Amino acid sequence: MSAPVVTPTSTSTCSLLTWKDPVQTAKVFGGIVTTLIVFKFVNLFNLFFHLAYLGLLAAAAAEYAGKLVTGQGFVTKYKPGTKSFAAKFNADVLPSIAKFNTKVEAEVQNIVYAHDIETTLKAGGISYILYKLTSWFSLYTLVFSAVVLTFTVPAAYFHNKKEVDAAIHQYSQCAQAKFSELTKVAHEKAAPHFETLAKKTGPIGTFISSKIPTRTAGSTVGSDRSTSYASIPASTKPAAAKPAPANPVVAKSADVTVPVSVEPEVATTTGASKFPDVPASLQADINAAVHEAKTKTGEVPAPNL
Repeated sequence: MSAPVVTPTSTSTCSLLTWKDPVQTAKVFGGIVTTLIVFKFVNLFNLFFHLAYLGLLAAAAAEYAGKLVTGQGFVTKYKPGTKSFAAKFNADVLPSIAKFNTKVEAEVQNIVYAHDIETTLKAGGISYILYKLTSWFSLYTLVFSAVVLTFTVPAAYFHNKKEVDAAIHQYSQCAQAKFSELTKVAHEKAAPHFETLAKKTGPIGTFISSKIPTRTAGSTVGSDRSTSYASIPASTKPAAAKPAPANPVVAKSADVTVPVSVEPEVATTTGASKFPDVPASLQADINAAVHEAKTKTGEVPAPNL
């Protein structure tokens, strides 16, 4: 029965960074720091090519001398057994690299083409921070500092978790209160200037002010005339003055037709409880005509002469 394969997990990484196993963490941390120091002070590429050309020249000379003396090269005769590392690398490493490359390509396209605006903005902010850092420090300094912080900050936080959390909570509340206070002060100081600017800009300032969602007790006065001004009902509105008719109105009785002269109507504003009065001259003519008609018909006795 084969032993189970143990894959690295986030738990093992957390244990490594928090120094739960000091020996294992010290080995990894020491190896990374040593490698960085060697890369800093030793030209490894120059050393590699120097050893490579010496070894290759020695191998070629030994192979030639062996074939010249014994008929078989010394390198071919005494070489150790070889194994194929490429096949194992292709089977174990390349599939993981291919999946990783696919994910990286998809993520880069999402960021570059702004499929998620928030992610693109975050990437832009990180790029700006890295631009500033690389303009102040060298790449080696940034990598070395990142390695040191990675192996020290998690351990310090893990061993002082309560104190650090309490301090973060306290300072975050203070920062929020200070930010709210500064925002309020800035708003109070900027409000008069904004009102002055809105008055000076004329229609543009008025338009912008109307779009700002600020509501006060008198902010809607004048915006709706149906509520700001009393409207006169239709029944109480004054009638328009009518022109005088061309022909006089004729008042007809049973047997008598009496011409009546009509004076032009006078437009009079009335209330709902009072009707316009009839002109005195028109009322006198109507009364005389009616009385004369009743006298001729016998309804009213004629006066004795």
